[in-house]
Amino acid sequence: MSHILISGGSRGIGAGIVDKFSSMGWKVSYLYLHAPGIESDKIKAYRCDVKDPDSVKATVAEVCEAFGDIDALVSNSGISMTGLATDMSFEDYRLMTDTNFGGFYNLANCVIPSMVHNKKGSIVAISSMWGQTGASCEALYSAAKGAVDSYVKSLAKELGPSGIRVNAIAPGVIDTDMLSCYSQEDLNALAEETPLQRLGTPEDIASAVYFLTSKEASFITGQILGVNGGFLI
Repeated sequence: MSHILISGGSRGIGAGIVDKFSSMGWKVSYLYLHAPGIESDKIKAYRCDVKDPDSVKATVAEVCEAFGDIDALVSNSGISMTGLATDMSFEDYRLMTDTNFGGFYNLANCVIPSMVHNKKGSIVAISSMWGQTGASCEALYSAAKGAVDSYVKSLAKELGPSGIRVNAIAPGVIDTDMLSCYSQEDLNALAEETPLQRLGTPEDIASAVYFLTSKEASFITGQILGVNGGFLI
């Protein structure tokens, strides 16, 4: 039975990914920061601050002791901030970068050695369409996600000879808690701006992640897959 580790798995997109993989028979370990979500004999939750490399290292060791080597990693933990670039503080910059890119870096560094040893593995980062094109009033978020995309492409080249595939999903507007700052009128406008005329769901992202970890995607690596309903074309 394959084993997947998912960061930010207690809610939103992460919870959708946990549910998808558990329903397909995978052993699922997921990380949370504030409160855990679902747990069962095949789903285990671990508190971990992905910004802290020591916390990540200790938690990954605990995860592997419980469920064995990690066959797939999904780096999903992330935060967003909205405001003018000049209004963002240095602390905002560090928090955004250390969470959205640093969390991916810390997790990947911990799982890569065993994947290289086993000559197999799949790593999927949850990025954003704004990492591809940039967004006004979300400059730090866009920059951090752009770093994720570049790291994915570099790791894909570096790890391909070891049989490890590295890809990213770039979601569009997804109906999660991250949209709680928007009014219903704003959400309706975003849906109208999306060619498929709706907001995305965590299940949309989870299905794309599952595809990228499957045998059907065995010749796909270094790609940033847009799952955005046509919002960014």
